[in-house]
Amino acid sequence: MVLKRAAFLLSALLFTTSCVVVPLSAARDAASNQRKINRLHLGQTLAEVEKTMGKGPERRSTRLRYDGLSIEEWSYLTDYIHRSDTTITFVGGKVEEIRVTPWVEKD
Repeated sequence: MVLKRAAFLLSALLFTTSCVVVPLSAARDAASNQRKINRLHLGQTLAEVEKTMGKGPERRSTRLRYDGLSIEEWSYLTDYIHRSDTTITFVGGKVEEIRVTPWVEKD
């Protein structure tokens, strides 16, 4: 009986270390964000993107380019399991790029 219990505990431990635990709310939010991002396209304005997404960015950065144009990046969680966001880059107030960005850079 003790051996069976030890085998069960060992198999449970091995199983749990090979699984990814994802909070359900985070997975739902990511899936919702991805569905909305799939409707975006190049050339949209900040206001159009915010309307499509139903909210402002989860992360935001801004800067001025050498020629004075504003660069703004908005990020939304889109894949909790693979730990990535989608970043939308605006140049001069319009979408110029939509790309997936990992949470951690791969070496």
